[in-house]
Amino acid sequence: MKNLSFSTLKAVTTGSIVATLLAVTTGCVTTPSGYNGYDDLYEHVHKDKKGHKKHKDKKKDKGSYVSVVERRAASKVRSMGYRVKDVKYKNGDRKIKVKAEHGRDDYKIELGYPSYNVIKLKKD
Repeated sequence: MKNLSFSTLKAVTTGSIVATLLAVTTGCVTTPSGYNGYDDLYEHVHKDKKGHKKHKDKKKDKGSYVSVVERRAASKVRSMGYRVKDVKYKNGDRKIKVKAEHGRDDYKIELGYPSYNVIKLKKD
């Protein structure tokens, strides 16, 4: 059996250290951007506080689609010549209820969703 020379042993050791450092560096660079190592560590400290429970189940854009529907309905009623006072729409409903004014008279207008066609126009 052949003995390894000092220069060969030195090259193998240096190569393995370089390979290990490259693997560690690649692992650090490719971790997900949303990952925070401290979240797991301190999660038990904050999870029972009021602020955590208060915001736990809320969605960020929960009412954003409803506001778009209401704005479109208000725009439709304004284009008909009315001044819009109030718009109400519940998510999943088939009607949009609008309170508007034309001249000195108040009106209740129901628009269909998603067509925004007038279903009912009632003088209040």
